[in-house]
Amino acid sequence: MYKISNIKEVIYDHEDNLFYILHNKLEEKLGFYVIQLNAFNPNDYRFLMKLKNKLDISGADICVVRDKKLKYKELVISYKTIFLNTYNITVFDISSKSNYSTLFRHESF
Repeated sequence: MYKISNIKEVIYDHEDNLFYILHNKLEEKLGFYVIQLNAFNPNDYRFLMKLKNKLDISGADICVVRDKKLKYKELVISYKTIFLNTYNITVFDISSKSNYSTLFRHESF
């Protein structure tokens, strides 16, 4: 249904009942992809990131960082690109349910 494969990491956000999936292939094309799925309605999904880069990734991790006092919620994704040996961190603002944005992106050797 989603045409995704090579899933690297999955996390469930119990507050919003959403799954976040980091995968490395979309329609058999390598890249960095993040999809958000509703836990109760699999037809309710959206891609947060679609970056076709022909690079395989490994060592992936996803976590949700929240602060109820300051009212922010962020999705932190880290991974390593194979063969290039670069380490990447991407942070999405997921505080608003309608508009997600990339807050931070870092790449280092």
